[in-house]
Amino acid sequence: MFPLNKKLAEFGFESRESYDYAIQCFLQSPTNNVRCLNVDGDPGRRKTAFANALAQAMAYDHVLYFEFGVEKPMPLMVRVRDGEEVTEDPPTSSFDRIMTEACALSEAEKTILILDQMHLAEFRQHIRLFEFTKNKIWAYSDVKFYANAANLLIFMISSEPVYHSLQQASFRIWISAQGGDSEVIQPEDLGLDEACRQWLDPLNDLFNQLGVSPSLSEYKKLAHDIELSVRTIDQLKTSIFGWIENVDRQRLSSNSMKLLLAQILDAIQANLSIQEEIELSSSTAD
Repeated sequence: MFPLNKKLAEFGFESRESYDYAIQCFLQSPTNNVRCLNVDGDPGRRKTAFANALAQAMAYDHVLYFEFGVEKPMPLMVRVRDGEEVTEDPPTSSFDRIMTEACALSEAEKTILILDQMHLAEFRQHIRLFEFTKNKIWAYSDVKFYANAANLLIFMISSEPVYHSLQQASFRIWISAQGGDSEVIQPEDLGLDEACRQWLDPLNDLFNQLGVSPSLSEYKKLAHDIELSVRTIDQLKTSIFGWIENVDRQRLSSNSMKLLLAQILDAIQANLSIQEEIELSSSTAD
């Protein structure tokens, strides 16, 4: 499974940051409890993308997903029997059903349960989860279900801190909205010759100013546009906004970005002129 980056990218999560060490810590720490991974990070659904991609990359037999805040509260059912009002047990909640399913599957097969938007869950559910990680028993009404801790992993995603005791029983990992920092992209990373550095260096400066850290695949898509069709500043802005995640369109079009965009375009045009001269020289020599 390691290194993770290529595997994560296959399942829709790209980052220039390595999560190998963090996941090794999560999986290798000795415990008798159900292992819980608290996927923390910047606001947005990038945390969900990471959790889903990691679950797929681990190739477990089953990946279950539950999102809090989607299910509407169930009404209290009251029926009249022999002239008396009798309160009936409410239907089993979807959360109890997914926990039950996770327990049943884990008895014999590797199972990952992703719990999303936990900040929308009732606090008592955090407490129930904490107790479950310790005793491996999920109970409601008059029934109990037992989980095999050796086969079950829980990934928790929340925009707010989870219950303190639940966090103490979990390993926390941070997922940046910008995809993390890494070495500066070089021409050879894009399969281009050294001449493209003329526009690549100011492009990297632009991304620093915008506060984004594009993945390699995003760079490659943008580089394709630059090499093939970007000839104006508007086209350059369109390609940058189209391919690069988390770019603020208003900031990209601000006066503070105009000089950098112009430098990039000048470098693109200069590089094109050099390539045309080389091609012309080659055809003349022939």
